Amino acid sequence: MGQGKEIILNSGMDLILALVCLHLTGFVLGFLISLGLFKNWSVAKTISIEVGMQNSGLGVVLARENFTNPMVAIPAAISSLIHSLLGSLFVSLFKNKS
Repeated sequence: MGQGKEIILNSGMDLILALVCLHLTGFVLGFLISLGLFKNWSVAKTISIEVGMQNSGLGVVLARENFTNPMVAIPAAISSLIHSLLGSLFVSLFKNKS
């Protein structure tokens, strides 16, 4: 990510906002849809975290393997950081709920 400093600074908040929206949507829709389908709070929490924590590491590997410019992997790397932070937040929110 250090090499992509300029890309990160130039795209800045647009990239961060898009990635936060992507993962928040995954967490919320994963929870709501699974709660509606399974009617089970524990299953809904688990699916929410699984859907929100998309495999950004795979995105980095695929970007590096399929594109010559290593900067293509920057959004996936930032996505990995964001989904880890949001995942920790959702786990702490769900921790005390049955």
